[in-house]
Amino acid sequence: MKRLKDEKELLETLKEDINDTNKKTIVFLGGHFPLRYSKDKDEAIEALYEWGSFSKYTLELACKTAKYAKEIGKNIKFVFFVDDHIYEDESIMASSSMSRKRRNLYIKRSGKGAVLPEEYKKIMEKYGFSEKDVIRHNQKKQGRGECLYFSEKVLRASSKRIQNACAREYIEFLEDKKYFDKKIDYMIAFIPQRCQGHICDVALDKEIKGLTSSHIFVDSMAKLTSENGLYSFRNGILYRKDKGNS
Repeated sequence: MKRLKDEKELLETLKEDINDTNKKTIVFLGGHFPLRYSKDKDEAIEALYEWGSFSKYTLELACKTAKYAKEIGKNIKFVFFVDDHIYEDESIMASSSMSRKRRNLYIKRSGKGAVLPEEYKKIMEKYGFSEKDVIRHNQKKQGRGECLYFSEKVLRASSKRIQNACAREYIEFLEDKKYFDKKIDYMIAFIPQRCQGHICDVALDKEIKGLTSSHIFVDSMAKLTSENGLYSFRNGILYRKDKGNS
C-alpha cells in the first residue's frame, strides 16, 4: 500500500497502470455515496455531500483518468455503488417506509431514459461521458431492471458465500460476467477507507482471483476537509495495485 502525496501523483500513477494493462476496457468505480431519508420526500435522498468531498471528488478523479484512457483507445465504463444500509439505524422511520422511498428512487434512476443527479451529470459531461457509459444494475425488482445505481443491499442479498457483507457485495459485482469480465476488464476503484480492511483483507487477498486492478482508498469521514486536504488528512490517500495473480 502506497500513500500518494497529491493529485498529480495519483493521476500519473493511474495513467501508468492504464498504459501497462492489455485489457480492452477500463471500469471506474467512483462517486460512491449513501442514502438518507426525509419525511418530506417520498423517495430516498442521494446524499452526495454526506461524506464531505469524497463522492464528487472521486467521480471527478475517475472522469479525468477515464478521459486519458479513452484518448489512448480504451473502452470506458463507470459503475456507481450506493450505500443504502449504513444510515438505516439512525432513521426513526419504519422499515416499510424506508423501503418504499428507496424503491421510488431506484425506479426514478432506472430505464433507458434515466439520468444521473445534475451534479454528477455535469462532471461526466465535462470530460465527454454520459449515462450511456454507465453499467446498469438489474436489481431484479419491478421497474428496477436497468438501474444506474448498484444497490449494496441487493448485492449483499444475492449470495451468502462469505460472512463479510461489505466484501461480499464487491465480490458479487466482480464475479458476475454480466457486469465485469476479468479477462477483458481492468478495474480502477475509489473506495472509502473505512471499507479498506473488508476489500483488501477479504475480497482481494482471499476471495477474488485473476483481478487486475488499481484501488484508491480515500477518507470519507473528513467532512470539512478540502479535496487537496484529503492527501494529508489522517492516513491520506492510499493506493494498491493487483496484477491478477491466482
